[in-house]
Amino acid sequence: MFPDLDITQVWLLSNGVGAVAFFALTAFIMLGVRSHHAASRLLLAACAMTGCWFAFLTAAPLVSISGPLLDVVETARTGLWLVTAAWVVPAGRMSMRHRWLRGIAVALPVSIVGYLLWRLADPSGMIATGHSVLFTVGAMVMSLYGLVLVEQTYRASNLDARWAVKYLCLALATLFAYDFMMYSGALAAHHIALSVWNARGAVNALVAPLIGMAAARNAKWSARVSVSNQVIFRTGALIVAGAYLMVVAGGSTYIRRFDSSWAEVTALLFTVTATLLLVVFFLSGQVRGHARVLLHKHLLQYRYDYREQWLALTRRLSRDDGDLDVYERAIRAIAQPVDSPAGALWLARDGRFTCVAEWNMAAAADVSEPLTGALAVYLGATAWVVDRAEFERDPAKYDGFEPPSWFMTLERARLMIPLFAGQQRLVGFLVLAEPRASFELNWEEIDLLKAFAQQIGVYLDYQEANRALTQARQFEAFNRLTAFLMHDLKNIAGQQSLMLENAERHKHNPAFVDDMIATIEHSVTRMRGVLNQLQKVSRSENRTERVDVDAAIDQLIDELAGTSPAPVRRGPASGAVVNADRDRLIMVLRHLVRNAQDATGEHGQVEIETRFRDGGIEIAVSDDGEGMTAAFIRDSLFQPFVSTKSTRGMGIGAYQVRDFARASGGDVFVVSTPGRGTRFAMVLPVVADASAEPAFVEGRT
Repeated sequence: MFPDLDITQVWLLSNGVGAVAFFALTAFIMLGVRSHHAASRLLLAACAMTGCWFAFLTAAPLVSISGPLLDVVETARTGLWLVTAAWVVPAGRMSMRHRWLRGIAVALPVSIVGYLLWRLADPSGMIATGHSVLFTVGAMVMSLYGLVLVEQTYRASNLDARWAVKYLCLALATLFAYDFMMYSGALAAHHIALSVWNARGAVNALVAPLIGMAAARNAKWSARVSVSNQVIFRTGALIVAGAYLMVVAGGSTYIRRFDSSWAEVTALLFTVTATLLLVVFFLSGQVRGHARVLLHKHLLQYRYDYREQWLALTRRLSRDDGDLDVYERAIRAIAQPVDSPAGALWLARDGRFTCVAEWNMAAAADVSEPLTGALAVYLGATAWVVDRAEFERDPAKYDGFEPPSWFMTLERARLMIPLFAGQQRLVGFLVLAEPRASFELNWEEIDLLKAFAQQIGVYLDYQEANRALTQARQFEAFNRLTAFLMHDLKNIAGQQSLMLENAERHKHNPAFVDDMIATIEHSVTRMRGVLNQLQKVSRSENRTERVDVDAAIDQLIDELAGTSPAPVRRGPASGAVVNADRDRLIMVLRHLVRNAQDATGEHGQVEIETRFRDGGIEIAVSDDGEGMTAAFIRDSLFQPFVSTKSTRGMGIGAYQVRDFARASGGDVFVVSTPGRGTRFAMVLPVVADASAEPAFVEGRT
């Protein structure tokens, strides 16, 4: 099963493993130490010296290193472990006897090192393995004294400190006990057993993880663990898997030793089955959950790697999974740290806390809670994470609060977590199912869940605000469309009303009848135009064509010739052609003229003029009416549903004009003086014109 190795190879392998283990441990502690506590420095020095000693032992057969020099390094290594054990207990808890133990821990190795340095000049008298009898006795005494120190250190530690030092004491007790066994045997047999000597490096390497665990647990020795919890978990899983596979290999070899025709087949079947079981266990979420709980309880100082947890939460909330909406992503994000397989989310909607999403918890979908009910009041006042198991165990902790019956009967429900946004404003709550592994809610889980809940609460609050804003915009678009329709219907109704008022007096006048028919025809045309516009909006169409600006203005003037005051054209024709929707162009010009007529009265003046400006054609409608203030133009003119005409206007004409101009690539400019009138100019890009550029081009106002 194992390859044949000679004594030298075993020596190199064992001591090489020891050197690697303690150099790695030295780096681990060095990255974590931040305090100047003596124990942390001594622990670091002892690990480094042990690594150097094993490195010397590994190199000894290859280079010329004298036995007494190795003895000096070994004594320094053992002495540092003695001093480390003596300095673990804080000075404030030391008795007088312990102070004497500290002094002996320093004096004993120093005296032996001094003796060895004196013997370096005369190495004669060594026993077969290179150790003198006096050195053997000294090493045995140091080992025995080390065991005494470990026992005294553990006893002097208070109950809280023992959680941190017990693994260090176990590791040092193993080192000292092994050395005592080896040197006492050498003293009795006059030589060290080669098997015990060769295994020493591997035995020392075995206790290195225990020292690392002690350093990770004691904040005075190691301020931070340089390896993440996830790496520790995966490394531990690999070690367990490796040990398991070694046992499987040993069992398979044992089966093959049977003299049977089925031995080879049975061994192969055993290996495949055992490997398959290992894979199944590693794929099991429940097994992984139990392993994490075991790791967190017995190895790590804190259960969670908070940096990794926070980054993972951010990734889960920001990731677009396609099939998952933001609400289910929020449930999964907060369920992952406690390894919960299901959950549900309630948010404040329509006067109640409504279940907006569930994940593997379909029974919660129909549950709702009033916004001012007992549950909402308790969660809002205490911000407490409700643990169903804790409530069933000790209801008194909840100060008379009774969780709702649906929570106590909901299958697998375990935790209820409130969600807050802003200044402790309760926006909802989450319910999580029983975690896969056995679970006890402590301060660390509560703090983590509350921090996650605060972040998720703000995230969902923004999501709900965005949802409400989207709905408001949809209603706004609908209301705007309705207002536009009412605006055009109002104008048509005004024409029809005027016609009816005059019908009684002029109905026998053929000219009036002809004019009435023409007005009705115009109204029908207007209504068809409105319907066409509605169809375009519903189909998101924007039909454009080459429109002769002068022809459109002439058509509008002919149409409004019977109104008062009738619009008049000033200046020469422009000959400009624009790309626009002809019907909408005439409609917005009609709005401008109607607004000017309303502002100036029957005896005022309304003028239309065109000229080239900024590379486009300017169509301006001017009146000598009441005018507008600069503040009104800036803040209200282009806001829909804001009007200076009280009940006579809808306040959307100017908005429509600017919306059309900008959709056509142009813009609108207004100059107005209260009491003197208004000039409303719309500039559109020109695609063709028949006149030269004017010498004067007006800038924007």
